[in-house]
Amino acid sequence: MHARRITSLLARIASLAALAALAACASPTRVVRERLDEPSGTTVLAGAEPMIFARTEAQYSRSGRDYLYLGPVETNRQGVREYYVWVGVATTLDRGYLVPLAGEPQRLFVEVAGEPMELVLRPWSEREPNLRDARVYATPVRLEAELAARVTLDQLLRLASEPLQSLRVVDRDGATRAYYRWQAGSDWPAFLAAAGAGAR
Repeated sequence: MHARRITSLLARIASLAALAALAACASPTRVVRERLDEPSGTTVLAGAEPMIFARTEAQYSRSGRDYLYLGPVETNRQGVREYYVWVGVATTLDRGYLVPLAGEPQRLFVEVAGEPMELVLRPWSEREPNLRDARVYATPVRLEAELAARVTLDQLLRLASEPLQSLRVVDRDGATRAYYRWQAGSDWPAFLAAAGAGAR
């Protein structure tokens, strides 16, 4: 049992070292952002920009899309760390007029190493109600909702180890929508290198 824990710890250290190396090779314009939310005494760590996934509704529009933004977040209150996958929901479709409204996602499914990972989503403002400045990531399209799933650092490492190309969300009514990677590149390695260094 003790040997298994040591093996697990060594694997985690190796993963963090690999991510640190990747972060060092990344473009210098892609950095991790850290800020102190003074009223709550919370340090918020996030990537410079989120991953972008999109889906089209070709029967309604050739150019309009629904977007889903994913980014890692760490909150730190005097050494007590919480980890999240932040999810931004946006659209350039004229929903409610030409296109039917879509329900707010409640669960997110991704496949990591051939196994499904389910993340339960709640509004970001409910996950972290004490933050004065709740905005974590800036996005080119105005957000309709900001959600988050609480995760572990190990889960973030697993997500970063996969070249995520697609994901699915499920809303309250059970409707499922698939999104596909819209933009290559990710700040997750730099984020995880910084988060892992702080967590030691």
